[in-house]
Amino acid sequence: MAEKSDPPADLPHNPDKAFFACTAFDRDFYESAPVRFQFVRELPLSPDRLFDVFEDPKSWPKWARPGITKVEWTSPKPYGPGTTRTVFFPGGIEVYEDFFIFDRGKEMAFRFYGTTEEIWERFGEHYRVEDLGDGRSRLTWTVAYEPAGGFAKAHPWVKPVMRLSLGSYMWQLARYCRRLS
Repeated sequence: MAEKSDPPADLPHNPDKAFFACTAFDRDFYESAPVRFQFVRELPLSPDRLFDVFEDPKSWPKWARPGITKVEWTSPKPYGPGTTRTVFFPGGIEVYEDFFIFDRGKEMAFRFYGTTEEIWERFGEHYRVEDLGDGRSRLTWTVAYEPAGGFAKAHPWVKPVMRLSLGSYMWQLARYCRRLS
């Protein structure tokens, strides 16, 4: 279970907030996680244009709402394995991400290395993009996690809401991409 801990000195974090370390994992976790949601959606953007959306910190609060309020890349471009990012949520929650897969136009995956609240033991997302031609792509988005603390206790009741909320992000992303196409 996650415990309040000292953040890694070499990774970005907010020194004014509590830090709960998350357990690292590899690609296999996206298939074996205790909780796993997968969504597939055809989008009206080429893979490169879709990655432009993913790399734009101002786009996330527009389509991943009401969850994400701000995204801050904490590594310089070009992004690749080892890139870090901080994502802000309502109520002042911050999560610290480490991208361990980043193949622009094809695939990216991150895992949390820490959060400001005890919510997840492990959490990550995997984005696989297929080029469908004619400026279209198919996104397969997998969210995988292991809840911690009070969230783990409440999770049986929260899980259906999580599925609906995450599913709405895919719908909102498609709508956002249509406006860009």
